[in-house]
Amino acid sequence: MPTPETSLETSSNISLEDIGLVLATNTVCGLAFQFFKGIYNSPKGQRLIQGTQAVRRNGLRSGGINVAWVCLSLVMECSIDHVRQKEDPWNHIFSSAAAAGLLQMRKGLGPASRWSLFGGVFGALVFLPIPDN
Repeated sequence: MPTPETSLETSSNISLEDIGLVLATNTVCGLAFQFFKGIYNSPKGQRLIQGTQAVRRNGLRSGGINVAWVCLSLVMECSIDHVRQKEDPWNHIFSSAAAAGLLQMRKGLGPASRWSLFGGVFGALVFLPIPDN
């Protein structure tokens, strides 16, 4: 059991191992998606070659983008926890929305606001409690 001084856990109990797991999972899924997308968008006779080229060109990009979102969301969630002095699902919803908006800010205010709304909805779907009947 790690001591508090050596633990890399944050206030929301997500460690660097979890971030590595997100990177690995999203990279594998991104590789498969890019391969099938390359096969679908290529002419007959060139499908396998185009699929592997699509993986080399775009495969790691999807894993990196998702890890950036997870890390930014984690930092914002810890900051919100510290400012509010309270841990609840709203912290994750707000941090997910802000992280998605900040990552799309380079495309302009419109896409950033749409992605921020999407990030908030995604955070709400994942972290709001489901009532038992």
